[in-house]
Amino acid sequence: MHDNSCTVLMCDVEADSPESAMRPTGPGRHSVEVVTSDLDFLKVRPTEQPGRFSFEVRDHLTRLDGRLYGGTAIAVSIAVAEALSGRKALWATTQFVATADNGVTVDVNAEVLAEGRRTSQVRITGAAPDGRVLFASLGACGEPRADGMTGQFETMPEVSDPDESEHLDSPLASLAKLAEGIPRPVFPRRVGFTTAVEVRWAEVRRHPDPGPGRVCLWMRRRDGEPVTAAVAAFMADAVPLAVAHAMGVLGGGTSLDNTMRIAGGEGTEWVLLDLRPHFAWGGYGHGSAHVWNSEGRLLATASQTASMIRFDELIRRISGAS
Repeated sequence: MHDNSCTVLMCDVEADSPESAMRPTGPGRHSVEVVTSDLDFLKVRPTEQPGRFSFEVRDHLTRLDGRLYGGTAIAVSIAVAEALSGRKALWATTQFVATADNGVTVDVNAEVLAEGRRTSQVRITGAAPDGRVLFASLGACGEPRADGMTGQFETMPEVSDPDESEHLDSPLASLAKLAEGIPRPVFPRRVGFTTAVEVRWAEVRRHPDPGPGRVCLWMRRRDGEPVTAAVAAFMADAVPLAVAHAMGVLGGGTSLDNTMRIAGGEGTEWVLLDLRPHFAWGGYGHGSAHVWNSEGRLLATASQTASMIRFDELIRRISGAS
């Protein structure tokens, strides 16, 4: 998923420049242009110290309430891991420890814990200016072999095309049909990850794994750039919506973790986020997501655990506090 459809050229950077933090260290280099595109999308900048990066929480990197979005944390972790190792992301898991307000600068420390002939094991930590840990990630990047074992064992759902699918202001709007008689929380306008990502409700015509709560959403970058591994992770932080849908309530969740496993195919402008809830227990929701390109290629799978909340309960709690 991480290779763009266009051919890209390799370039080196000066050893003493901040961009040296992006110097590929593996035996086979990952495209500097692709890595730079992801870092630009996430507004991540290398610092003077090797393995150190930073980004400012901005509108498109936040949840709908204007605070740091969990999808940003895992996307930054993947982009930084690829920048540091010079290899393609294979998997990443991110634990969300705390969030941060819009405008806060997040310091990111990336380390290559072990480097083999074609695989790098990495660790990434994001911290607030006061040293509080916001997220911690582990992952691996690698150099796929051209003749290596390759296969796909899942089937893409049959859904409406993006042009035939209903435009949504946000993924939460997909649950509007469940909102009869339930007040919906009001979020700030022009804030949140959907300022950078367009979302459309895909009508499911046939699903290979039918069951309650199946939700399919077409997503693309608003600037039209192909979806990379990092951006797919940015988009895939939506499993709580499917859990709420399966429960028949209007709600969402606060992410505790997110894991991405990346197939490495070519990204397309539109990707299909195929959300599959697994179970809810004691106020926690668990589920997975498949990320498909528009040609039916499985680009990545995601799994997620979240602390669930019903919006009617949230509104009552806020009203009681005021």
